Order: sequence, then structure tokens, then C-alpha cells
Amino acid sequence: MPICACGCGESTKGGKFLPGHEAKLRKSMEEKVGGVALLARLVAAAKLYADGKMGLDDLGRLVQLIFRRN
Repeated sequence: MPICACGCGESTKGGKFLPGHEAKLRKSMEEKVGGVALLARLVAAAKLYADGKMGLDDLGRLVQLIFRRN
């Protein structure tokens, strides 16, 4: 049986998440970065880095700025 992708450690019946756990994970991630807008900025920055359009130093500075707001 697959393990729930939210990190709870429980087995699913074949899906990636137990019922309600995807929303639980999303809420937790939003709270850790300070809201959905900052989470979107973090994902966008990671995509720029992955595409070679942002350097590691710039990514690090942005991540620090996002987490300092909390």
C-alpha cells in the first residue's frame, strides 16, 4: 500500500493522499511561508532556478526574504 504523501505515515488505498490530507498539506505549506501568495513566489523562484534563469545566490536571498517575513 502507498504511504500518504502528506507525511502522516499512514497507508492509502492506492491514491497519493488519504481523504482531506492533500488540503491539510497545502494549508501547512501556506502557513509555513506566510500565505498562498508567498508560496506562489517561492514556487516561481524555484522554477526560474530550475530553468537556469536565476542563480543560486539570488534564489537563496529570495528564500531568506520570504521566511524572514514570518
